[in-house]
Amino acid sequence: MNTDDLIASLGADMNPVRPGLLTNGVMLGLASGAVLTVMLFAALWGVRSDPAAIYSDMALFAKTMLPLALGTMALPWMLAQARPAGQSRVRHALWALPAVLVLLVAATLIATPAPAWPMALQGKSIMTCLVSIPVLSAPILAGLLVALRRGAPEHPMRCGMVAGLTAAGFAAAVYSLYCIENSPLFYGTWYTLAILCVAGVGAIAGRVTLKW
Repeated sequence: MNTDDLIASLGADMNPVRPGLLTNGVMLGLASGAVLTVMLFAALWGVRSDPAAIYSDMALFAKTMLPLALGTMALPWMLAQARPAGQSRVRHALWALPAVLVLLVAATLIATPAPAWPMALQGKSIMTCLVSIPVLSAPILAGLLVALRRGAPEHPMRCGMVAGLTAAGFAAAVYSLYCIENSPLFYGTWYTLAILCVAGVGAIAGRVTLKW
């Protein structure tokens, strides 16, 4: 058998991949995980007693919108990472989010008397925050990692890390509806730490589950 015949025989049994298979799978995994996260949130946390305050104060609104923007912007980056040599310009735009957060923290430091800074930073629920965001992230991250196995990431660890950022961003936005801490000093520090922890878990999980 010559080379052309061998190539033809190898390709004869190959079926083309349906367009959008990976994207549709990821969106299904995200939706499934998000439903479980919302159910978990409703059962164990619930919305704070004064939800209207979230929309009347810029700092509180940012507490929800910044992580929501993180999850939304990290999603296309994750999809790009799930393909060989995939690139996404969105990853550069993500730097706008910490920049906005730094501005909010700086404005808070200016407006808050220095003796009150430690209280604003510590709040009353550090451990609740550091535990809740990873727990709420878990169903979303699991759904994303299962779906991403349909892909072929060139860097599985990086793909898993971005999946962690995506999951933690959406989970932190959900948790913010419960969180009673209003200062950017608090959520700028502890939300960020919790999100980075989930990204680290995603990186480790990606290295194990997304290898091909």
